[in-house]
Amino acid sequence: MNNKLGSEFIKTFDDYERPIAFGMTKRILILVLGIVLVSAITITISLMGLSDILMYLTAFIVAPPFVIYGLGFDELVKDRVMFNLKVQKRGYLTEFEEGEEFTKDDFKLWRKVKEFDES
Repeated sequence: MNNKLGSEFIKTFDDYERPIAFGMTKRILILVLGIVLVSAITITISLMGLSDILMYLTAFIVAPPFVIYGLGFDELVKDRVMFNLKVQKRGYLTEFEEGEEFTKDDFKLWRKVKEFDES
C-alpha cells in the first residue's frame, strides 16, 4: 500500500538517504568531492601564475552544480515547481443556482452585520 500521509509532496519514509562512506550520504559526499575539485583547480591555476579572473570564473562555473545537488536545493526547487504546476481544484459554495444571472445589487450588504451582542 502506498502511504503518502495525505500529501503528494511528502517523501515516503523509505526514501531517506542512508550514509554511504565516512558517515556521509551520497549528496554530502558529492558536495565534499566538488569542493575538493574546485579547490584543486583554483590552486593549480594560482600556482601556474594564470589570471585571477580565470581562477574565480572557473570556481564560479564548476562549484554551483555540486553545491546545488549537495545541499538538496534541486529537490526543493523541483517540489516548488511541481506544486505550482499541479492542477488544484477548489470548490466554492454560493447561494446562487447555476444559470441564475447576477444583478448589480447581488453583492451589496443590505443590513448591518454586528460581530457582538450590544446588550
